[in-house]
Amino acid sequence: MLILVFARLMKEEWITVGEIEGMNEDKIAKMKESIEEILYKGANEINVSLTLKEIELFKTYLMELKRWGSKINITAIHNDLEIVIKHFIDSLSPLNYIPQDSSLLDIGSGGGFPGVPLKIANPSLDVTLLDSTLKKVNFQKHIIRLLHFNKIKAVHGRVEDKDMHGEIGPPFDVVISRAFSGLGKFLAIGEPYLKRDGLLMAMRGREAKKELADNEETLIHLRLAVVDIVEFCLPYLNEKRSLIIFSRHSALNPSVR
Repeated sequence: MLILVFARLMKEEWITVGEIEGMNEDKIAKMKESIEEILYKGANEINVSLTLKEIELFKTYLMELKRWGSKINITAIHNDLEIVIKHFIDSLSPLNYIPQDSSLLDIGSGGGFPGVPLKIANPSLDVTLLDSTLKKVNFQKHIIRLLHFNKIKAVHGRVEDKDMHGEIGPPFDVVISRAFSGLGKFLAIGEPYLKRDGLLMAMRGREAKKELADNEETLIHLRLAVVDIVEFCLPYLNEKRSLIIFSRHSALNPSVR
């Protein structure tokens, strides 16, 4: 008979002994930190400073993500530490490269990533979340209402649809996607939504440079230039991530927060 034993290392988060045995002592110690500490320290490690108010908004977001996730498939991740790091902190990695007051289109936003975390940390952004799954868009709309956001909307639809341009409005300063489809496909479907001097941002994993090499012809066809590749490791989990920034121009002048 298989006996499951549970240990509570974080508030409202249960994990099995088998999961604990697979962790090293450092990771177990970090899991004992509060959500507030993980958010604050994790953001600091990617050069983002969160206020107490922003941390409280993230805590509400986390609670609702788990509550809705118990009924519908919003995210495959259910562990508090991994939600905070893999969803929230990872979503904040482009923050310092996005100019203030930018209009931003988040393609394939899912549970609101990265658009909602970016909006929390920079309220000046005018954000459009786009996803083809209605239940996820309904969750996004719920979060927008709950967090009392202005200048943000959630749209249900496919970015490839020609009539989507009219529904979501004029071209954007920033078009971003977090691991949505292949890199080449994202560039091809995201570029038409971009302002002439706008930025395309692709949030990728450890194979970003290989993906770029595989899509050289796409870049030439779309007349896009790589203006920055930001490589970093996710705090706590030490997983490699990359942010690739494209523009129709050869220089990037980010407005650092």
